[in-house]
Amino acid sequence: EPEGTFGHGVASGDPLADRVILWTRVTQDDSGSIDVGWEMARDALFEDVVASGIAFTSSARDYTVHVDVGGLQPGSNYHYRFRFRDEMSPTGRTKTLPVGAVDQVRLAVLSCAAYPVGQFHAYADAGWRGDIDVAIMLGDYIYESDLSGGLEFASRLLGRNWEPDRELITLEHYRRRHSFYRGDSDLRLIHAAMPMIAVWDDHDLINGIWRNGATTYPSGGDSFTARRAAAMQAFQEWLPIRLPDPAAPEKIYRSFD
Repeated sequence: EPEGTFGHGVASGDPLADRVILWTRVTQDDSGSIDVGWEMARDALFEDVVASGIAFTSSARDYTVHVDVGGLQPGSNYHYRFRFRDEMSPTGRTKTLPVGAVDQVRLAVLSCAAYPVGQFHAYADAGWRGDIDVAIMLGDYIYESDLSGGLEFASRLLGRNWEPDRELITLEHYRRRHSFYRGDSDLRLIHAAMPMIAVWDDHDLINGIWRNGATTYPSGGDSFTARRAAAMQAFQEWLPIRLPDPAAPEKIYRSFD
């Protein structure tokens, strides 16, 4: 578990021309609902604050915070941060989408982030460039598997084990894996540097998943349904995502112009 109140960093995502999702996670000792302050500014010193407010979270959302900040200018850079009690989060940088024709769009396209295999330096490289508009995560942001075969070999070779050290089944398992991933400094760096648009692939949920089953659940069933729901919930808690319909968490398709 990363140390500090805001040890999981900050993130932004699903940018539109006039709005963007801000994200963080608060690590603290309370068990009830908590309020978290946030602010967004045009400058890194927060002398020109354009929006601020209070967000609420609780154990029901694993103390993750999502704020959909509207009223922004298109094609513009912003800085944001959170506050809980007397502690301030790291500062993140985000950007809204442009309106109309543009000469160039530069995207960082990402997928298949198996932590034991390493390669997270690609996140840091993208984060440090300073010329990327949006990161596109095409899925397998996490892997739900245990350490077996090639993953076990890579983990031993590189010294990159993960938590929990097992295949993910329950909501708590998926949350712990997301929490572990967000302890990685390279992943925190890219999230703080630019907005991300993310969808899931099979390893975010269950390997080989399809609509009514998966490789290990060929006929579906209650255990499959419960595991899929847990994986979806953790993904949507830990990623800066805007759901088209919160009542239908499986529908994550959306458009960005």
